[in-house]
Amino acid sequence: MKEPNLMQNDWRLQGQDWLREVLLRYAVYAPRRAGSEHDHCEFCWVPFKTRETPGTAREGYVTQDHRWTCESCYEDFKLMFEWVLET
Repeated sequence: MKEPNLMQNDWRLQGQDWLREVLLRYAVYAPRRAGSEHDHCEFCWVPFKTRETPGTAREGYVTQDHRWTCESCYEDFKLMFEWVLET
């Protein structure tokens, strides 16, 4: 785990306080609406796509309002944001 003072300076932290203590579920990416090509991780902006493409994610953690977090960012920030996983 990263030291707390290093986490404060992480470039991925851009004021995502509205993601604190939200309910997340692990899921295969599916676009929110027909014709939508992709979404992005709320932290590192890696694109989520339905097709396997280099530099993209096909699975990750999603909120009830369809905000996606990649697996790496989830692992890095799960304690800081106190996320709750849907069982």
